Amino acid sequence: MPLFDGYGVLAGSLLRYSCDNRQDESHYYHCSLLVRARAAVYRCVVDLDSKHHRDGIQWKVVDLPQMQSQALKACEDGWHSLAMDEASGALDYYRSEWLGPSKECVRAGREASAGKYCWKYGNGHDAFRDLEPLLRCGRRIFVFGEPFRNGKGVHNIHQNQGDPPGSRWAAENGPWQDGAVMVERPDASVAAFLSKFSTQRFCVDEVCA
Repeated sequence: MPLFDGYGVLAGSLLRYSCDNRQDESHYYHCSLLVRARAAVYRCVVDLDSKHHRDGIQWKVVDLPQMQSQALKACEDGWHSLAMDEASGALDYYRSEWLGPSKECVRAGREASAGKYCWKYGNGHDAFRDLEPLLRCGRRIFVFGEPFRNGKGVHNIHQNQGDPPGSRWAAENGPWQDGAVMVERPDASVAAFLSKFSTQRFCVDEVCA
């Protein structure tokens, strides 16, 4: 099934960012990005909560190939709804081959170190240490995910498939709707920050949705 409130990408300029200081059973570890797109400001909530597990988050930073980066940079500022298919520009961590990783890298799991774009394991603070350098140097920012039902913003900025059957999130499992934060660097290259939770399956030899 698709995300309840749709899917798309927000293009704009990062105004500032901050992360939660408080993390307990009733508060998740979120990092908020304020993005200006034309005359509007959007709040983009990156969920990096590890549920108090030292390896509850998996993430990686991927450099986009030239074809994908050029197409993304051509996107005008603002919110753009995307159909859940490859032709629309939607993301799928496993079906978009240029996002990687290889099957061997996934199977190797936390022991993988030699493969390119392998997943890292840790908590939300660990993951943010790889996201923050992109935010600091970015010229433009592109946030893929689900729009807020009320107000201007984006959430579900992470893998949106592979949640366990019967979980509260399983109903929104689906292909071609994964979230990400992508940043254009000063040298015009584009890097993507991808993240998932340890409770979500890797989808290499199976259908996740």
